[in-house]
Amino acid sequence: MTPAVTPAAASLASSLFPQTPSKGRVYNFSAGPACMPESVLEQIREELIDCRGGGIGLLELSHRSALYEQLNNEAEAACRKAAGVGSDYAVFFMPGGATVQFGLLPLNFLGENDTAAYIDTSIWSNKAYTEALSCRRVTVAFDGRALPAKYSRVPKKGEFAEPADAKYLLYCQNNTVEGTTFWAPPETSLPLIGDATSDIFSRQWDFTKHVMVLAAGQKNLGASGASLVIARKDFIAGATRAIPSILRFEDHAKAGSRLNTPPTFAVRVIGLMAEWTLSVGGPTAIAKNNAYKANLIWDAVDRSGGFYSWPAEKWCRSHLNICFKTPKAELDAKFVAEAEKHALFGLLGHREAGGMRASIYNSFPVKGCEILADFMDDFAKKNG
Repeated sequence: MTPAVTPAAASLASSLFPQTPSKGRVYNFSAGPACMPESVLEQIREELIDCRGGGIGLLELSHRSALYEQLNNEAEAACRKAAGVGSDYAVFFMPGGATVQFGLLPLNFLGENDTAAYIDTSIWSNKAYTEALSCRRVTVAFDGRALPAKYSRVPKKGEFAEPADAKYLLYCQNNTVEGTTFWAPPETSLPLIGDATSDIFSRQWDFTKHVMVLAAGQKNLGASGASLVIARKDFIAGATRAIPSILRFEDHAKAGSRLNTPPTFAVRVIGLMAEWTLSVGGPTAIAKNNAYKANLIWDAVDRSGGFYSWPAEKWCRSHLNICFKTPKAELDAKFVAEAEKHALFGLLGHREAGGMRASIYNSFPVKGCEILADFMDDFAKKNG
């Protein structure tokens, strides 16, 4: 069930989190790479020239140096604390985004005669399924494409298949293109894997219900080029050894994320973003702020009298990707163009879905959501 906005959430939204961008910057609603806290950007700018007084910039820093080892360990520790997992879980960083991990999952955990199940609720979960299907046998546990309105909701309890022989069940926790989300991990007896690329640390989440959670870096974790992986050690230890070590999750974990030269810049940014997450109160505080921001925009959709619409069912609406469209594609284009005059950028919807999409990840400024909601009201009044 979608959490409601409370007075406490509204108060929190006005005190702890970014409000407005500095002079010359705009409200960046891009789905990713997405906006970051300016305090983190300022620290990165400083470290690019001289990282912690060592006389070497962050992009020049050897991954075998003592300083980088410290930065890597700090990133791991911050992510571990934000996730709330114990020593039975490995926390490490992998090169590449989520699509790379989609390809590695079947190679690691499925033999030629094995199978895995995929809950298909989005373009991205379908991508994960398709990548696996190219090399192994996999099955669709829930087909969101077959709903009366394609991908309009996630499955309800017990509404997906659980093949007894499946080595894992994968789902996408938040669906960026479709504007839907899971408000709790699916209840299953199968080993559960979550793609948390767009919702990592955005709310309190039970990572221990999963054998693995993966998240690419370009949304709530900053720079693209790396992924955070949080995985139960016994699960990744069971991966096949009939693939090169560079493709094995366990080998990366055991090497402390430095099996080869890692994407050092992206890992450092992930660490800084995790530290920022903790500094503002962690996932619990962030969830309240996200609810306040999201409902400002969803309420503008609902009070438009049908001028704005979207097929996502209300009970599973996302708090991170608010999608909507006007009655005509020409009006959508006009909306996006006029919004930019108000410093509201990146609102064009995904190319396969159309319409508009406001991606308001953890550090997106509150004021941008308030301005967008007012603009939506005004645009509907003038064009409805």
